[in-house]
Amino acid sequence: MRTAFSLALATMAAFLPEAQAAKGKTLTSWDCCKPACGWKSNLRDSKATGQVAVCGKNDRALSSNDADRVASSCAAENAGNGFLCSSYQARPVSNDLSYGFAITNGLDNCCKCFELQWTEGGAAGKRIQVQVINTGGSVENGSRQFIIMTPGGGVGPNAKGCTEQWGYDWGRQYGGVVKGEDCVTLPDALQAGCYWRWNWARGDVNGWGVEYNQITCPEELTRISGCRA
Repeated sequence: MRTAFSLALATMAAFLPEAQAAKGKTLTSWDCCKPACGWKSNLRDSKATGQVAVCGKNDRALSSNDADRVASSCAAENAGNGFLCSSYQARPVSNDLSYGFAITNGLDNCCKCFELQWTEGGAAGKRIQVQVINTGGSVENGSRQFIIMTPGGGVGPNAKGCTEQWGYDWGRQYGGVVKGEDCVTLPDALQAGCYWRWNWARGDVNGWGVEYNQITCPEELTRISGCRA
């Protein structure tokens, strides 16, 4: 059970001294694929310690060695038993703060954490602290995309992983389900993360502007991922 003291600490993650507030946008995704930061060789640029957890088809974490060796379930050829763990879905901490995991551009960001504060959309003024577990998205004209790991947030170009792991209807390829009521169509283990978008963030989340800073990673995130940077 979270005490008032521990909740207060959760909202006070330290900004790194060199970090400057920058602008970006949020997108959503959940493709069930093995995260890129799950390969130890991809952690060299970020100088991360540990390794991002990878799950098997049964949603149970693989051993460190198996997680490193296993092929992604989304591989075009010789797909393997590397899947995204359900524990990576976003969750609320308070009315104005959530924890989650994200994709952003550059393997040098593997396992780093950022605090995003929305400047528009239904979540304007709210914050999410995320740890990067995958690489993707773009950085254009100084604006960085953060793709928040959200079940029902769209499978993107990798529909294979979720079909193989769960089956089910995942909504639009990009953007996923269109309203909270559609979250009931997802696997039970992933519905809470789907409802997060509509109930806590109060909307689609895709294309909403944010200001962000790099922060020290909250223990709640590193405990799930097993990785620090």
